[in-house]
Amino acid sequence: MENKYYLAVEVKPKNYFPIDLLNLKIANSFTSTNLEELDAFTQKFTKKEIMDAIKEANLLEVEDTMPLVVIYYEKKNTRKMDALTKDNYYDMWQLLNANYTDKVFVNKVVNFLNKKIDAQLFNRIKISQSKNEFLSGIGSLPYVIQRRLYLYLYE
Repeated sequence: MENKYYLAVEVKPKNYFPIDLLNLKIANSFTSTNLEELDAFTQKFTKKEIMDAIKEANLLEVEDTMPLVVIYYEKKNTRKMDALTKDNYYDMWQLLNANYTDKVFVNKVVNFLNKKIDAQLFNRIKISQSKNEFLSGIGSLPYVIQRRLYLYLYE
C-alpha cells in the first residue's frame, strides 16, 4: 500500500499541523497524497508564498520561521521531511554528476542505499563501471528513495 504524504507546518518540535490544500487559493483544487505530485506542487512556490496562503486561509496562525514539512506515517510514528519549494531545492543530479569520481561521495551514496533497495539493483549501482550506469541505477530507484537520498546528501 502506498504511503500518504501531507504538507504540514511544524508548530512545535514533533507537533505538526497538516494543511488541507483545498483551503489554499494557490492550490487551485489540487489535492494529492502522492509524494512526487506534492513535491511538484510545492516547488512552484516559495516557502513564504505557501505560508502566506496558509495565513490568508485562516487555517493556522503561522510565523515565517516555522518549518514547512511533509509528514507521513511509518511504523505507527509520524515522520517528517523538509518540503521542497522554489527556495529550498537543489539539483541532486548535478551533484551526482559532479562528484561521481569522488570515491568518498560515491561510498556515501552506496552506504545510504544499502538495505533500502533490493540486492540486485544495489549491486548494479555499487559495481557500475561508468557515470551513465551509476546515474541510470539511481534514476531507476523509486521516487521515495530518490527523495530520501536527496535529503541525505544535502544534510
